[in-house]
Amino acid sequence: MSRKFYGVFHYHDAEENYEFSKTSLFCLTDRNPCRKLFVWIATWSWFENFVTLAIILNSILLATTDYTIRLDPNYESDWTPIQSQIDTVFSIIFIVEAFVKIVAMGFIFNKKAYLREAWNCLDFFIVCVSIVGFLPGGGSEGLKALRTFRILRPLRSINKMPMMKAQIGALLDSIPGLMRVFFFIIFIFCIFAIFGTNQFLG
Repeated sequence: MSRKFYGVFHYHDAEENYEFSKTSLFCLTDRNPCRKLFVWIATWSWFENFVTLAIILNSILLATTDYTIRLDPNYESDWTPIQSQIDTVFSIIFIVEAFVKIVAMGFIFNKKAYLREAWNCLDFFIVCVSIVGFLPGGGSEGLKALRTFRILRPLRSINKMPMMKAQIGALLDSIPGLMRVFFFIIFIFCIFAIFGTNQFLG
């Protein structure tokens, strides 16, 4: 690809170069030392492994949520405040990850930018939900309802597993074909329903 639109980076003895937008956030070029550092971090395998581990641990944390308060409004859980503090740590980790990748890859105005990949859009949405929780008034009922979308965090693990991404992509691509089969089966059922109604009416 032409270097006119893409910055080429080579780190960690990778077999192929990494190609991201030539300019990130309208100010950081591919020659900027700070940008190079963020690209180095974003393409570091240990960084990806650390984030994947954080996703797994956060999924386990979400599974331990105590919902007894929904049955008893007067119930006070000793675990919920601790879980909230740990969840804040995970939220910060995911926000930092998104920031690193946005600076490294660019935000949206390039084919190689962060938001040009559908799975990254899901990651960014979850990060935005986490940021909303840090805003003043984040404890209001409306924002608490929005924070429910944190349950989508386990889905981020799909973005870390290339084989799983390929399988999910193949499944989504097959939906149009499956819909045609669905309507065909409904058509057959309607024919037999009409036939049965007429034959066994009396």
